[in-house]
Formats: sequence, C-alpha cells, structure tokens
Amino acid sequence: MTTPPTGRDAALDGSPGPESATAAEETGRTSRRRLDPLLSAMAVTVALALAVAAVMALRDRSGGGGGVAFGAVASSAAPAVTPPVAQVRPVHKALHDIDSVCRTKGQRSEQMSLARDVDTVITFSRRYPDARFPIDGETGTTLSLLLVTRQGLRDCAPGLAARVNQALPLDFRGPVATPS
Repeated sequence: MTTPPTGRDAALDGSPGPESATAAEETGRTSRRRLDPLLSAMAVTVALALAVAAVMALRDRSGGGGGVAFGAVASSAAPAVTPPVAQVRPVHKALHDIDSVCRTKGQRSEQMSLARDVDTVITFSRRYPDARFPIDGETGTTLSLLLVTRQGLRDCAPGLAARVNQALPLDFRGPVATPS
C-alpha cells in the first residue's frame, strides 16, 4: 500500500502534493477575486463608451438633436485635437479660480471674476470642440471641462452654470438650479 506524497516528497519526485494543490487553488481564487472587480469595471466602461457612441451616431444620422449650441459639438467620430499648452493654461487657471471662489463663498468682486472664467471656458470649448488635453495629471476633454465647470458653479453661481449648460451638447444638458 502506498501513501500519497507529502509536500516535501512532491518536491523530490516532481508531482504536486496535497498541500501544493491547495495553495495553488487558493492563489487562483485570490487572483480571480482581485481581477473580477477590475474586469467588471472595464466591461462597464467599454459598454458605456459604446452606448454613448451609438447614441451620437444615431443622433447624427437622424438629423435630430435640435441643432448645435455654440458651434461644433464634440462627437465620437471626430478625431481629438490637442490644443497648445498656452491655450490650456488659462482654462486650467479658470477652473481653479471657480473652485476657489465657490468653495470660500467669495466676495461679490470675486464672484464677478467668475463671469470671466466662464467666458474663458466657453471660448475654449468653441475653439476646440473635440479636444483632449492634460490637466492636473489627467486627460481632460472639452466635454469633461464643460461638465466640471457647470458642476462647480451649480450652488455658487447658478446663472453662470446655466450659461455653461447651454454650451453643452443637448444630451448632456440638465437642470442647473439646486432644489431648496
């Protein structure tokens, strides 16, 4: 009668012992558990991107959408442009100004500067409707720039948030006033 090889015997004869099989199974389960959320997140991101592209394509083909606000609108079919750094710098500064003034509930004079910041963002979005650019260590797009600007202004300057809202493609426009 033979006994099953132990972990040390398995190392000698090359066959996996019961301890090494259990360890391999645990390692496989652990790595699968770590990959499952990552794969799920990637799948959701890809599905969302495909859905947005499909909606944009259908809207372009149908002629719907009721027109374009402030010139060309970013579309998934258009190639992304990278604006010069000198063009991105004022937009980057405007975003930080908006955040600073709105976070501290700035003085009336500071709130007036928000209108200039909004003008800077909207002008940039008209000039570069399909842009991709580095900003604060991430890749920004014209659409994300407008969405972040609108969100930053919602509570602080709803009138200016409404102006930014009008610069967005119709599919991304929404209510700007916060419920009281």
